[in-house]
Amino acid sequence: MWLSTRVIKFVNDDEYREYTKYLGFPALHQIRSIDPWCNPHVNYSRNFHLDSLEEVWDLLDWLPSPLSSQQYHLLFADASKHNIPENHPRLKLLGYDLLDIERKSPLWNHRPWTKALKPLAQKVNQYGLFKWSDAVTAQAILPQAWHNHPRSVVKICTLFEVLSL
Repeated sequence: MWLSTRVIKFVNDDEYREYTKYLGFPALHQIRSIDPWCNPHVNYSRNFHLDSLEEVWDLLDWLPSPLSSQQYHLLFADASKHNIPENHPRLKLLGYDLLDIERKSPLWNHRPWTKALKPLAQKVNQYGLFKWSDAVTAQAILPQAWHNHPRSVVKICTLFEVLSL
């Protein structure tokens, strides 16, 4: 699992408004992702690797403190390796993203989701993330939809915002 401090991007930012339309996403409010292209790291923050959830609380003291409503602490984990409780009192489940071979989100950073993928792109939540069942479906059909492109083989990641005390 990984922890970082990220900038919250908003769909009404000029930089992202047309791009979200191009990708075929519904009306989103914010953009949250594992992908630093659309959720950049703050200052010296990067994706710090953690072996357990207990390590999160120690590392928070070393990360840049997020500015309210502009930044946040992102915790994400490979859903097949880490079973983080979705109802943890210090974590807010944001949704599920996909992680490709380049450690980017193919949902945000490859090509539009058309044909068989379009219905999935239309169902992303207010953060531009999947619910679990849609992430599983996307993982299963991406290789065929993208003609076995290397970036079509993905892992499902669970994304949380770490809440302050």
